[in-house]
Amino acid sequence: MTVNGNSVNIAAEGPNHSLRFYWAVNGTSTWHAETVAGGGSTFSAPSMTVNGNSVNIATAGSLGRLKFYWAVNGTSTWHAETVAGGGSTFSAPSMTVNGDSVNISAVGAGNRLKFYWAVNGTSTWNAETVAGGGTTFSAPSMTVNGDSVNISAVGAGNRLKFYWAVNGTPTWHPETVAGPGNVQ
Repeated sequence: MTVNGNSVNIAAEGPNHSLRFYWAVNGTSTWHAETVAGGGSTFSAPSMTVNGNSVNIATAGSLGRLKFYWAVNGTSTWHAETVAGGGSTFSAPSMTVNGDSVNISAVGAGNRLKFYWAVNGTSTWNAETVAGGGTTFSAPSMTVNGDSVNISAVGAGNRLKFYWAVNGTPTWHPETVAGPGNVQ
């Protein structure tokens, strides 16, 4: 869920693994429903954000693909992109906007923590490995903090891990927030 100007936006997995979008103007109880993607398209909880005059949604798609959908505010035309191909995504994604880019993180093959970004207006997705095999055991959470991207997730041994990178650099810095057995 996110706030979008004078409206509230919600995305959810719908019947038959479809992707649904709902919105209402603040202060009203009239909800509008849209189908973003049909049956067989959605296999995780979605993540969403507002990006300028557009709404962005990311989800794990069929066959472990990472999918991205966007629509210009006020339209019901959704555009689909494949961020990463089959066998790439093993968790619900997390998504945020960072200046003129969209950022998505998810658990990848072999329990790696993966990070993807694209400049607004392009469909060229750049992939980075934040943490290698056997490091990530929960869906990540992500935010932007000034000139850095921050990601947290449960790591090996039930440790709470935190990773950060300065915008525009591929160097990720790992930190342990809580030691073994402190998170599930």
